[in-house]
Amino acid sequence: MRINEIYTLNEIREYGLTEKSVKDIQAKVFLNGSKVYFFEPVNTQTLRLYSIINKRSFFL
Repeated sequence: MRINEIYTLNEIREYGLTEKSVKDIQAKVFLNGSKVYFFEPVNTQTLRLYSIINKRSFFL
């Protein structure tokens, strides 16, 4: 996956990412292994990947 690329929810799931429910963040957050992926909604059917961080950093 590449930063600033647009993905559908189905494509994101095909990459093996699972959604994490979060509060106080205006983004969709997905986990895969040791990585946390942040997406912003483009419209009702697509999301733009804007950041990938280490899972450990996210939960600190």
